[in-house]
Order: sequence, then structure tokens, then C-alpha cells
Amino acid sequence: MTYAADSLKLLGTSGDSTLSVYSLRKNKVLTQSEFSEDEPLSVVLMKNGRKVICGTHNVVLLLYSWGYFKDCSDRFTGFQFSSIDVLLKLDEDRVITGTENGLISLIGVLPDRIIQQIVEHSEYPVEQLAYSHDRKFLGSISHDQMLKLWDLDDLLQGSGDVPRNQSAVADSDSDEMNMDTNPSTSFKGNKGSKSSKGLRALDASNNFFADL
Repeated sequence: MTYAADSLKLLGTSGDSTLSVYSLRKNKVLTQSEFSEDEPLSVVLMKNGRKVICGTHNVVLLLYSWGYFKDCSDRFTGFQFSSIDVLLKLDEDRVITGTENGLISLIGVLPDRIIQQIVEHSEYPVEQLAYSHDRKFLGSISHDQMLKLWDLDDLLQGSGDVPRNQSAVADSDSDEMNMDTNPSTSFKGNKGSKSSKGLRALDASNNFFADL
């Protein structure tokens, strides 16, 4: 699930292979997507709340326009790794993915591109990703019972500026933006080459999640 604070809505993927939008104000499901053979596993808001991105079991990113949830507006394919289990937004144009084979990668959205494979947590699936309170470190957990911390400056070297001390732009999907006036048409992603970067894992500190 992901939370759209401005409009008190929850967006969630589920085992029935759909994306649902739930209103906390009205205490009911507002809309639900059609069944997807790609089986969405993770979800995040991007582009200032105008786009909903879902990672899937079939290694596809599904892009939905806000207000048009019945079917996705774009499908980004071409990945060389396993199912996309975890999504963590870096900024409005880039998202960090965690996959079934333990890889953590940086992906660009609209334009769709694979920026780089940035690190490998382990050979096990990545279960969760999170930032430290100051966004200096990226934390990852897997089935190896270990929390690993990665220095974001090293992790994203050569891939652009790293947001510091605050989110780049807050997610927003206010009631004034319930429907897109010009939903995006299908976009063919530019599948860039990936470059692996070996990075050092830092010792996990007890207060890593204290201020989240």
C-alpha cells in the first residue's frame, strides 16, 4: 500500500492482481483496476501524484494515470531481473526497485529508462527498502536476517543529484485533481544500459528507523 495524504486515500495492490483506491473519508473502495496478468506487487505515487507506478511479478512496471485506474496507461518492460517486489521513490522522476533475486536498481519514469543496477543485497528477495531520517543512507532487508545500509552518495554516483533533508516533492493527489484531463498515451521506454556498482554495506545502527 501507499498513502496519499492530501486526499486521505490508500492505494493498494492485492493477491487478486488488481490495484484498488480506498477512501479513508468515505470508508469505502472508490475504484478498482481490471485484473492484470502481470500481478502487481508494489505501488508508489510519482509525478506529483499524477502517476501511480506498480511493480509486478512478471518484471513489468505498470503506469496508471490518476483518475484512470481501470487500465494502465503504459507498461515498461525490458528488465533483466526477477519480479519487482519493492518500490521506493527517490524523486518525482526516479524510483528505486528491489527484486526477487536480491538486486537493487535505479529506474527512470517518463521517460522510461533503466538508469543503473546499483547494488546487490544478497541472493534472496529484497523485502523492504527505506531511507534514514536524513536520507543519507538507504536501508535494505531480505531473507538473510540482515539490515544493510548503503551510502546514497556512493550508491547514486553519476546518476544525478540526491535529495537531502526533505523529499524532493511531496506526493499530492488532492481532491482538485481527481481526474487527468489529458491522460498519457502509451510510451515506449528507452531501455538504457545498466552498469553494476559495487558498494560498501555499512553497519546497521540501532536508531536507523527511529525518526522515520
